[in-house]
Amino acid sequence: MRKKSFDQKYLETLSKRTSLNVREQKQLQSCQKGFEGECRTDKVTAQVTKGLFLCLDDVNLVFDDQRIQIDKLLQIGNRLYLIDIKNYHGHYTFHDRTWYCNGKPLTQSIFGQIDRAHDILARIFAENHVNIEIVKVLVFTDYEVVLDIQEETGVVVKYLWDFCGWLQKLCTESGQRGSIPWKECLESYTVTPYRPVKDFSSEMTRKLTPGIICPNCNGFEWQQHRYYLCCQHCGYCEPKETAYVRTICEYGTLFFKKTLTICELMKFLGQNYSRSYLERVLLKHFQSLKFKSKQFCYQNNGIEFEYWFSDRKKYFDKLQKRIHWGS
Repeated sequence: MRKKSFDQKYLETLSKRTSLNVREQKQLQSCQKGFEGECRTDKVTAQVTKGLFLCLDDVNLVFDDQRIQIDKLLQIGNRLYLIDIKNYHGHYTFHDRTWYCNGKPLTQSIFGQIDRAHDILARIFAENHVNIEIVKVLVFTDYEVVLDIQEETGVVVKYLWDFCGWLQKLCTESGQRGSIPWKECLESYTVTPYRPVKDFSSEMTRKLTPGIICPNCNGFEWQQHRYYLCCQHCGYCEPKETAYVRTICEYGTLFFKKTLTICELMKFLGQNYSRSYLERVLLKHFQSLKFKSKQFCYQNNGIEFEYWFSDRKKYFDKLQKRIHWGS
């Protein structure tokens, strides 16, 4: 499953507790639009390839102190398709080695990211004696985008609907996949996705609304029962245990540079919530860090609930089904 970028997760979490500035709003919209296009491309690729071809999504690599992020790598036959996904809107023209959007020249080439990724991949493979042809593919996913490529580029450029048919033809014509260890080669260069240097701790003047957010309507007002919470705005019910864990993950996403401490989490939750219950939830679900300090703390993975507890989804689904037991 493709994951949202850290910037998108951070800004989505932040937007529920404070107002985003203009820059943050534009960045969030760009992240969401890009993720939507990537998911559409993933769906098309999965439907066409039927899982028969080796594919990696959202690959983050570092080589020779240079970092790259690749949307998709797909091996068909003895070729590795390096796929860059763009959810751009407008009329794009390429001529005289320059990209234009709606008639205006772009300051940066749309090919810049994929060319750089290709060069670094080729260097990694050369250094490790992996012989495989790399084909650069640029996929535009917006349904209203218009492309006018007027000269040879060295890059396969496709609309999403066109990409589907092109990919189907490749799969049909491909022979048996060669035993080329490109995936194993990349493992030693793989790094965690990019994160900013600073977290919300650096925002000295901005305030966050404390409390537990309703995942259905983003409200903060709950009627608290022994085992569950009921939103006073929309009536959505959530197990108390899930609500606390989810909110701890939200804190971790915004304050990803910090460890989890009871004191700071209580400030994030607000005065309406139980310290003793928070302590039980931390002991049950989070890894303790036994530092030589008076303040006990827990490991912060810095990601939202959906990803942090993906391996315990069945447990929390079961809690949801049993929500009114003993209420």
